Amino acid sequence: MTPPAVSVILPTFNRARFIPEALESIQSQQWPSMELIVVDDGSTDGTRDLIERVGDRFTHPIRYIFQENSGAYAARNTGLEHAQGDFIAFYDSDDLWYPHHLERLAAALTRHPDVAWAYAACRSVEQSSGRELAASTFLIDGRPRPFLNLHATTDEQGFHVIDDTGVLACQIEHGLYAGLQNSLIRRSVFEGERFWPGYRVVEDVLFLARRLAAGMRLGYYEDVQVVYRVHQGNSSASAHGGSTEHMLAIYEEQVRGFEAIRRSTQLQPADARALRRRLAHVAFWHLGYSGYLQRGDTPSARRAFRRAIREWPWSPGMWKTWLGMEVRQALGATHHR
Repeated sequence: MTPPAVSVILPTFNRARFIPEALESIQSQQWPSMELIVVDDGSTDGTRDLIERVGDRFTHPIRYIFQENSGAYAARNTGLEHAQGDFIAFYDSDDLWYPHHLERLAAALTRHPDVAWAYAACRSVEQSSGRELAASTFLIDGRPRPFLNLHATTDEQGFHVIDDTGVLACQIEHGLYAGLQNSLIRRSVFEGERFWPGYRVVEDVLFLARRLAAGMRLGYYEDVQVVYRVHQGNSSASAHGGSTEHMLAIYEEQVRGFEAIRRSTQLQPADARALRRRLAHVAFWHLGYSGYLQRGDTPSARRAFRRAIREWPWSPGMWKTWLGMEVRQALGATHHR
């Protein structure tokens, strides 16, 4: 039998309430040849029974795999071991694909054999109300994200192939917004490479950085092809109503991940500088200022500030904020004497 053109890998953990919509969204895809691999990461909410019940109506081959809870990236790695398609798509169970999503991206990869990763924008909505939070993840406050300023060659279908030498530095410092849920990737990208274990959120960012460092090329459409639904159960930094502890854990993971990139990946000087700026920014503003300082943990905030300044001592904003905190602390101590 001819392998399916697209292997859709759906990792899930106690998300049975989203599964019917997920299967409907995947079923609606206009790309005719695909297989679906559902990796159940230890669910206890009846996911297996639901897949058996509604999976009969799914017209493409579907495989259900159960494993002990190991995390979403481990589940994706399991899916990759079973994938047979030329292209890999990762479906997050709480998101929705527009019907043309796979068709557009698969056609782009077919037209451009030198491109290994294709993606498109998401529309962000509040899951509970349907309220739009962002019309396009490629924009911030109506302005293009930095990666849209990278040089790219655009084909007749509007697909932008990035050919800018600054692409890795941009991914490290600002992000390319090529999430797994809005991308289609050649299976060859995963030959000899898997997602790193031990990360809950940021490994897709780190994985893309590693592949770019190895010379992989990617491209994008600017149109929206995915609905990203934000709710309290999100594991990412977009989690709706996430606690300070939740956000601190995410940013601590970012720091740990980018430090691992620095140790394991041969970076060009411009890319290494971008990594230092990213580490400093996360350590200072997210961990130190918005995290530790806001919850009253001044000693941890000081440690984060010092770490950031050591990483990137050329930021007037960080120096001003840090010294201002120290002056306020000193004045407060004098006042209470």
